[in-house]
Amino acid sequence: MEQHPHLSGPPMPSIHPCRQAEVMRKLIGAVAEGGAELAVHQYLMIFLKFVQAVIPTIEYDYTRSFSMS
Repeated sequence: MEQHPHLSGPPMPSIHPCRQAEVMRKLIGAVAEGGAELAVHQYLMIFLKFVQAVIPTIEYDYTRSFSMS
């Protein structure tokens, strides 16, 4: 529970995806160990999956496929 930074009123529950950078670093490392490179658009799609886990009403086209190797 914490105070909303822009609204007055009672404390509100919040969810922080603050570990996404650590997880993304591990994913990039795993891809690099496989001899590949994670392109910017692929990184963005993975990041959006993190955001969608926190805000499930976000919709986006995730029909692109990519391989982790």
